[in-house]
Amino acid sequence: MRQSEKPVRKCHACLLNRGDHCWIYAYPRGQWRHGKRCPAFEDETLYAEYRKWLKMPSVATRKELRRRFFRSRRRRRLPGGGQA
Repeated sequence: MRQSEKPVRKCHACLLNRGDHCWIYAYPRGQWRHGKRCPAFEDETLYAEYRKWLKMPSVATRKELRRRFFRSRRRRRLPGGGQA
């Protein structure tokens, strides 16, 4: 079976859940296997590290810069009442 990096339902309340992947584990499903509890779930030391990581400056990719530019650009009105 192919291992997915997507978090499972039990990860829903975890702060480390980034939506499409877990911040710390490459395979979050394996942390909950066979009735075990994920060691990162509600771990305040890991949560503190994660919050610190979020505050660190990041470099925007070209794609992010392009999106930011085109979403902030004003739209001009055409003479017929439409937008361009």
